[in-house]
Amino acid sequence: MTELRIGDQLIRFNRDATVAAYSQVSQGWADRCTCQGCHNFARQRNTIYPASFFDLLNTLGIDQAKEGEAVHYGPKGDLQFYDGWFYFVGKVVEAGERNCTIGSDFEYFVGTAFPQPPAVFGKIVIAIEFTTLLPWVLKEPWDMKA
Repeated sequence: MTELRIGDQLIRFNRDATVAAYSQVSQGWADRCTCQGCHNFARQRNTIYPASFFDLLNTLGIDQAKEGEAVHYGPKGDLQFYDGWFYFVGKVVEAGERNCTIGSDFEYFVGTAFPQPPAVFGKIVIAIEFTTLLPWVLKEPWDMKA
């Protein structure tokens, strides 16, 4: 495993095992979900992540098109608030206390509490969780009941 410091956290990860796991995952959460919020997220997937976060995903072996989950919480001001995470093979060596922030609307943190990942990730798995604000880009207006 390779060590990497992310903000005030220290992790160990196995890039090759993560790449192999993602090769067995057919699609990301937002592509499987039928809600409008996930459709909005998936439509913007290629532009959601800041370059430095995209580089981090690549370093870890994470396929940015295959989020473990994306959760739409609804409007926050003029934008839509989202939370999500990506699984990867690894473990936290030093737990941190602060989120990493990029710009005014993107934060991330490596965590050990998350929904059950697909079995292909094995037993030594952690997740990088993110929050972001996105515009609503679908033609249909947002409806919290949908």
